[in-house]
Amino acid sequence: MKTRLRKNHAGAIPASRWLAYAGAGVATALAGTSPVEAEIHYSGRIDTVFPPDRNKSVSFPLDQAGDTISFVRDPQGSSDFFAVRCPKSGAFLGSSGHAFSQYFVFRIRQRNANHYISEGPFSAAGLGGAGAFGTMVKGDRLSYGWRWDREGTGFVGFRFNNGSGNQYGWARVRMDGPDSNFSFTVLDYAWADLGEPIKPGQTSSAVASKEGSLGLLATGAAGLAVWRQRRKRRSAGAIDNTRD
Repeated sequence: MKTRLRKNHAGAIPASRWLAYAGAGVATALAGTSPVEAEIHYSGRIDTVFPPDRNKSVSFPLDQAGDTISFVRDPQGSSDFFAVRCPKSGAFLGSSGHAFSQYFVFRIRQRNANHYISEGPFSAAGLGGAGAFGTMVKGDRLSYGWRWDREGTGFVGFRFNNGSGNQYGWARVRMDGPDSNFSFTVLDYAWADLGEPIKPGQTSSAVASKEGSLGLLATGAAGLAVWRQRRKRRSAGAIDNTRD
């Protein structure tokens, strides 16, 4: 009797739920990570101020020991910096030239909030294979390309790899502008587990889309290809970092 009741109960589960189970199983097999475990980790508000008149350097932890992002404020020195450190590799959304002084960190504005951090482009400079070190505001504050010199809020995008694969994240920074000697405040930050996409400002994992992502995943490799094409179309185009 117990067996019969259990069978009847299983048969009563809505088809949509079975579809979700199937999609989750396919996602697990493809990504190698349990969908229950893959998530976005949010710092909450940290409001760390880097003042106008003194040096300051602060590192913020990521997923495990040795994985950090850092901000360096040097009002009397050459530049203000961002760095991402990880035992395997690290990089930031940015650009580079032929000399170290030309590596600079992109300022992602709200108009790019619909782009995934993983779209790049990434620049790795200054720390070798273990990480990246780039300029936010140049010391002379004059050169074209230092996007962080104006007042307002923007995002830093970064990538790190501790040996398991690339993970992505963002940090939100409010700049005070030239009237405050380019002081700034790191407001909050977040990073995603392996296999979890993340956009600037996103603080929690996305659920199945209205287009039926779980259903596409449940159909196997062909469905996954269609899902990827749809996501690519939605987020087509590189990060627009033109100076405004």
